[in-house]
Amino acid sequence: MKPIEKRQEALQQYVSDMLAVDKHIHEAIRRQRDDDDLKQHTQAHQVIARLEEVLDQQINDLERHLERLGGSTGSPVKDAVSSALGAVAGMYDKMRPNTASRMLRDDYTALGLAAISYTMLHTTGLALQDHPTADLALRHLRMLTPIITEISRTIPMVVAVELVEADEIDVDTTVGPQAVRQTQEAWSSEVINQSPIAIA
Repeated sequence: MKPIEKRQEALQQYVSDMLAVDKHIHEAIRRQRDDDDLKQHTQAHQVIARLEEVLDQQINDLERHLERLGGSTGSPVKDAVSSALGAVAGMYDKMRPNTASRMLRDDYTALGLAAISYTMLHTTGLALQDHPTADLALRHLRMLTPIITEISRTIPMVVAVELVEADEIDVDTTVGPQAVRQTQEAWSSEVINQSPIAIA
């Protein structure tokens, strides 16, 4: 196989793998959108609806890009990607009973996989000097990062409400905003730019 053919095949495989990741997450998000428990949490439901729209666009973009590369949307995914998708599938399947906070938690985890996969695809595009692939991956990553952040801001409020609804223990109903503020501070530039903590 000629070097240019190997390069093209590699690009097709990486884009196909990314498409599989997005489609898998999209299936779960579509089910969540109509969940009655999620609909009771307006902000959470809005985040999920927005995520579904983003994934719709990304899947469409990836399918068109894969066709331009000469690949097929039905191509098998790599074993490593299959294993990761299997873990995500197992996580979603265990959402019993369904609660909005658990849905958001699992979406956050799945989007972490998508984000790092887009990071890898962007790097691959740069390394193989295929700028359309690199640009597409970076654009899609930038579409996901605000949603990931919004989920992390939404979960504390949802958890606080769910604890009240459980009606089993005394709950401080005012902690939602405090939890949002304190957990978001953990992601501030002052924190993430610190030197790694030494482990004894």
